[in-house]
Amino acid sequence: MHYDWPDDALYTGLVERDPRALEALIHRYSREMSYFIRLVLDGVGTPQDAEECANDLFVAVWQEIGTFDPARGSLRTWVTMRGKYIALDRRRQVQRRQAAFTSLDAGESAMGTHSETKPFERPPASLTENSMEGQLEQRERREELRRALTLLPELDRTLVYMRYWQLASTEAICRKTGLTRHAIDTRLWRARKQLRDALEEQAHGRVGAQLDTRA
Repeated sequence: MHYDWPDDALYTGLVERDPRALEALIHRYSREMSYFIRLVLDGVGTPQDAEECANDLFVAVWQEIGTFDPARGSLRTWVTMRGKYIALDRRRQVQRRQAAFTSLDAGESAMGTHSETKPFERPPASLTENSMEGQLEQRERREELRRALTLLPELDRTLVYMRYWQLASTEAICRKTGLTRHAIDTRLWRARKQLRDALEEQAHGRVGAQLDTRA
């Protein structure tokens, strides 16, 4: 296949939903964008996080090419900026996830997780009211994530567990499930979007309930 498309032909092909244009775009920018995304992540997350950011970038370009204005800059600049925002968003997500697990683990260690703990036992003095409130909030968010996961199709839920809980590589998931890389990437992208939507909906409901309580 001929990949050396001029920018104007590449843009036109993407607008017209020509799969060959997407292949040419990926061939031209995949190595450059993967390197740039790793720089933005700056060591946060795993190599798979960088790989998924690159996949998300090309999906976003395919879906959002209508927002690109050739009069305002080059296609390369626009793709690079989309990659930057996607990588920064992933970096924040990974850092929040790491902080949540660290905070939760610390709180459970301080409170004790043994079955013989008395239900009305006074918590250790080191746990202030603010820290207790923070632990409860973290647990509430984990419960929201569990509820959101139950909304996924069984196969998508399995892929999410394998990728993000077991930290399995895409290649390992391919061997385990028999799915192609493209099928796994597509399902994981769709699952992440569905999880984000479900969590945002739950967050809006939580904020609304808090406002009603304070009214």
